[in-house]
Amino acid sequence: MEKMIQINPREIAAEALMEIMTADAYNTMTLRRLLRQNGAMSRQDRAFVTEVVNGTLRNLIYIDHVLNTFSKTKTEKMKPWLLAVLRTAVYQMYFMDIPDAAACNEAVKLASVRGYGSLKGFVNGVLRTTAKKKQEIPLSEMGTAEYLSVAYSHPLWLVRMWIAYYGYEETEQICAYDNQSPDVTIRVNTLKTNTQALKKKLEQAGVHVAESRICADALHLTKTADLSRLDTFKEGLFHVQDESSQLAVRVLDPKKGDKILDMCAAPGGKSFTIAERMENEGSLLSCDIYAHKIDLMEEGAERLGISIMQCRVKDAAAEEESPKQFDRVLADVPCSGLGLMRKKPDIRLKKDGNEIDSLTKIQREILGNAAGYVKKGGVLVYSTCTLCRKENEKNLEWFLKDHPDFTAEDISEFLPEGWDTETAKKGYLTLLPHKTGTDGFFISKLRRKD
Repeated sequence: MEKMIQINPREIAAEALMEIMTADAYNTMTLRRLLRQNGAMSRQDRAFVTEVVNGTLRNLIYIDHVLNTFSKTKTEKMKPWLLAVLRTAVYQMYFMDIPDAAACNEAVKLASVRGYGSLKGFVNGVLRTTAKKKQEIPLSEMGTAEYLSVAYSHPLWLVRMWIAYYGYEETEQICAYDNQSPDVTIRVNTLKTNTQALKKKLEQAGVHVAESRICADALHLTKTADLSRLDTFKEGLFHVQDESSQLAVRVLDPKKGDKILDMCAAPGGKSFTIAERMENEGSLLSCDIYAHKIDLMEEGAERLGISIMQCRVKDAAAEEESPKQFDRVLADVPCSGLGLMRKKPDIRLKKDGNEIDSLTKIQREILGNAAGYVKKGGVLVYSTCTLCRKENEKNLEWFLKDHPDFTAEDISEFLPEGWDTETAKKGYLTLLPHKTGTDGFFISKLRRKD
């Protein structure tokens, strides 16, 4: 009888974490590839691997603080494989409902798997101490940036920046929200179905569905494994898109028959929503700098039954060649992504704030080009998925000063009832994730004067 291949989910989790941390790989792509390569794993084991990897990344600064408190060999001196094993074990012991002994024993076994049998005693000793002394973790004084940084695993420079913007309590709430597991948000394809009909079909497929409080055509999904395997996905009844992006399109306010440009369109979600709101009538040009992303956007449009979307490889920062011809232009620019840390926990470990100045330069180049495409009386929406005033409010101030033929337009009519509209009346909105349940996002609306 043929022997079944035994796949150890803890080994796959450690492998994924090691790759993400040493090869500068993205967590989503690394996880997807390793789960595909180990397709014989049960659904439960796949969920376990995903939880351990993303949870360890979300809590990595705290986990390393724990390890460095109880290990004579500090984390920066540890072998990458052993470090990944220890980190994932501490996550299981401190944040999951897993017995300490089980997490510890499995980690000791994993040390041997990759030829570190001689260090089994080290792994065992460190983990037994961390299990015993859970209540003795030394932290900086509460009320300090240093405390928030370690307790919530956010880089210190970022915590300091947010405290300067939002104050201590609000910053703590943002950090706490970033550390929760996200659900999946989708946009109903209104060209093919409606919210209630899709909700019913998804529930029949065993997916847990919650309706949105912000966008009528959005649904929140939990208990989902691989969405692309669902019949509703294959039939093009929805695409994945956070409500913050859906709200940016609502502010753009596409109309049937419009001529619209989406300047930084990949992976395509906003373009798809624009086309659906246009009822697939009019003209939509969706551009991106990467050719392989254009292919994915075209595949998505075909699946959704969108025919008005023309995809083109184009650098949004390069000079425009067809001025003042679009009714509406969306510039959702490349940014530091600091509003995405709940969904992309590795962002907090790969940013040090130094790239922000070079990003604002690119953002301003794109914004300047975007202005050239907007016809008289037309609309430009500038958006980012970051919580950084240099990339958001400061760019908006610069743009209005540099382009006196544009004016910021009140966007309060597009917001849900009860939302604070103070800045919206001035033409922009910052979505704080703990308040809105969305990604952290910035949206501003600019109109070219007639």
